[in-house]
Amino acid sequence: MARMTVGRRRPGPLLILGALASLLIAAGMAIGVVGLAGFGSLVALAYVIVLSYGLAREVAADRPRLDAAWREAAGGDGSTGPRRLSARLPIRVLGAVVLVILATGLAVVVLGNGWWLLAFSVVPAVALLFARRKQLTPRAWAAGVVAAVALVLLEGGLRGSIVGGLVLGALIAPQAMAGVVLLEASRLARVWSLEGRFGAAFRAFALGCLLAVPPALMNAAGMTAELASAAEASFRSGWMAFYALQPALLEEIWARLFLLPLLYVAFRPATCSAAGRALSFALLISVAVHGLAHAPQSIASVSNALFTALVYGVPLALLFLRRGLESAVGYHFFVDFVRFGYVILVLHG
Repeated sequence: MARMTVGRRRPGPLLILGALASLLIAAGMAIGVVGLAGFGSLVALAYVIVLSYGLAREVAADRPRLDAAWREAAGGDGSTGPRRLSARLPIRVLGAVVLVILATGLAVVVLGNGWWLLAFSVVPAVALLFARRKQLTPRAWAAGVVAAVALVLLEGGLRGSIVGGLVLGALIAPQAMAGVVLLEASRLARVWSLEGRFGAAFRAFALGCLLAVPPALMNAAGMTAELASAAEASFRSGWMAFYALQPALLEEIWARLFLLPLLYVAFRPATCSAAGRALSFALLISVAVHGLAHAPQSIASVSNALFTALVYGVPLALLFLRRGLESAVGYHFFVDFVRFGYVILVLHG
């Protein structure tokens, strides 16, 4: 697949909007002029739209093919006509939407914590790993081990909760492994570090951080002490800002590496006729699920969670597809890093 060259191909409007938004928000926050920061946030929103549009055009140019084993599982080897295969797509989409609604209702309404959605995702991950156990590669095993170890170290080192890290590691490891299996079948995106291309992984992470500057400042500009989550309110040391790496890894592995390819493979017919629609459905549903997972713990209302999903989740998903998992992790990390730092140093400083 071709890689998105954000910042190299026609970077003018994006750079101008990003620089203008960052300057306006930073100046407004520094001198205490709410209107100036608010106008800068509107410019930052325009920046996000331009960024997402450019990435979406690049994504639309690709039509990745499933490998032979997954084409057979999807409904045949391509001999079945496109019309018949395409007719299955709405049924699959309807089934996925119903499952998402049921799972979200159980997590948000009944259990009162949208993050149960992450725990529920272990079930399809384990089922997929069992069904495709012959396709488990060393890369898939490495992804599970690295994800689990990273979460244990972050939780234990920054929050002093080894048990919490072990629980999160146990939840995310099978999803990381299943995600790699799905990527190797769908060829949707890259995980540079698992390919041994650590230089490319670092550049992708750095690019994600750079692209996240305007939305990160926009997010911080809208923060108040009342909006800070319970976890953020407990942060006192400036080092806790680096805890942003935990949600970046946890959520991007779950929502991007696992959930998005899982939905794509579920929707994807054996032919290429509906690849674009399948990817669009997978992207939008995975972004919505990720946003709703924040309610009501991190974000008070469902409507705000969905708005956050559109503003932050869409560019994350598109970055994952075009620049690899590390770029999405970098983007997510920097948004939360600025948010945590602002809460610690300004709101509770």
